[in-house]
Amino acid sequence: MLSHLQQTMADARARDGSRPAIRISDGTLRDAHQCLWATRMRTEHMLPIAERLDSAGFSFIEAIAMVQFDVAVRSLNQNPFERIRLLRDRITRTPLRAAIRSNLMSGFYPVAPDINELFVERMFANGIRDFGFLESLHCWDNVAPAIQTARRLGATVSAGLIFNLAPGYDAAFYEAKAREVVERFDVQNIVFGCAAGIMSLEDVRTIVPAIKRAIGHRTLEFNTHCLTGLGPLLAIEAAVHGADCVFTAVDPLTNGNSVPSSHMIASNLRALGLSVDLDDTALDDVTPYLAALAEHEGQPVGVAAEYNPFLYKSQFAGGAISNLEAQLKQAGLGDKLPEVIQEIARVREELGSPVMATPFPAIVAAQAVMNVVNGERYRVVPDEVKKYICGYFGALPLPVDQNIADRIITNGSRDVALTPPPLEPVLPGLRQRYKGMDDDQMLLRYMFGDEKIDALVPTSQDSAFSVTHPIVDLVETLAKLPRKGRIHVSRGDWSLNCQLKGGRS
Repeated sequence: MLSHLQQTMADARARDGSRPAIRISDGTLRDAHQCLWATRMRTEHMLPIAERLDSAGFSFIEAIAMVQFDVAVRSLNQNPFERIRLLRDRITRTPLRAAIRSNLMSGFYPVAPDINELFVERMFANGIRDFGFLESLHCWDNVAPAIQTARRLGATVSAGLIFNLAPGYDAAFYEAKAREVVERFDVQNIVFGCAAGIMSLEDVRTIVPAIKRAIGHRTLEFNTHCLTGLGPLLAIEAAVHGADCVFTAVDPLTNGNSVPSSHMIASNLRALGLSVDLDDTALDDVTPYLAALAEHEGQPVGVAAEYNPFLYKSQFAGGAISNLEAQLKQAGLGDKLPEVIQEIARVREELGSPVMATPFPAIVAAQAVMNVVNGERYRVVPDEVKKYICGYFGALPLPVDQNIADRIITNGSRDVALTPPPLEPVLPGLRQRYKGMDDDQMLLRYMFGDEKIDALVPTSQDSAFSVTHPIVDLVETLAKLPRKGRIHVSRGDWSLNCQLKGGRS
């Protein structure tokens, strides 16, 4: 494997000359804790490391997506717009990215262009300067108004091409989709990503160069996860074969369901002779902070995953797994997780193998849970599943199993029309209802309701989590003892001597 990479690098240098430095981007504050902690990192936990992340020289720092809006409001009673502002106060050099999931906002229902456009405008006003648009069906009409708004505001725009292990999703498909979105919107970046980390090395070696051919001088970002254990290797292969930027996070919120480690990716790429534009020493203090925070909050840290071939059938992403597990436990169904995961793989194939990226993991999982809990498959059909097969989310790339489609139509809600209705403008009614209210508040109330927004609590920066060294904790504790004494601690070549004098040291 190493000799293959080294030979590839030699061939690339002979063909293209010296390459620009590989850029590294960061998802610690967004994707990493979504994948490992079910999105439960609080705003005040992010603030102490924000400036350190800013100083490392990341290409961008991913700050928020709609999942963070949902969890911040519903579970943490925090204002997500406030989170952006507080991060922007501290992260002044590195662009903050927001991930936009198609034309969906709270929940998984497509909404009208006017509300999506306002949402992009308010994200920009609060400090977002980079928008990553995710459209899992690659139906660009869904995101056209929002992309055009971001471009009008002067933000950087990245369009996501999502890997799918299904017939027809080959190098030619992704090359064509990349060319289409570049020609239509003149986006600056293309992201080629895989939420489940299920690409093969051959996929990377063929699709990455194909996309790069299509986009020319524009930046190609590579985003993968580590569920199969292959994520770090896939990321390195992508950089070697033409990706300009690799998406990572800071240890220990890496690996497992999460993304590769920034330290590890930078080190390995340098070992292969590539230049990497990252000051990873600036992150040395972030790692112990995150480890201590995980312990304090009772949250897991990432560990290298064992190879699991079943993931190639379910294609279920890391963030989706952690959130599904949390929801099943909350409903008293935690023991059903293995059965639900098996059912997810079956449902996905029956629904035409959609790309397992937002919103489809949640939609497929909802149907799988109903099938498991009710005992009879498709006896209960969530509205989103019927809307999916009826084209509410866009044209389906592959046909749905006809017997399953008939069952969904029969058992699904009669309130879901077989033909998607037009998306009517939302803002006129909202502005009438919330006269005089600022747009941030109006958007939040539209998404989550008045009661939830009335309950939000401002972030208390005084209660921000802090980490001290264990030796400092020890000395401070001993200094409070009333008796005189001496303490000597040593390890290897290091030693500490303290004279305790009646409560002082």
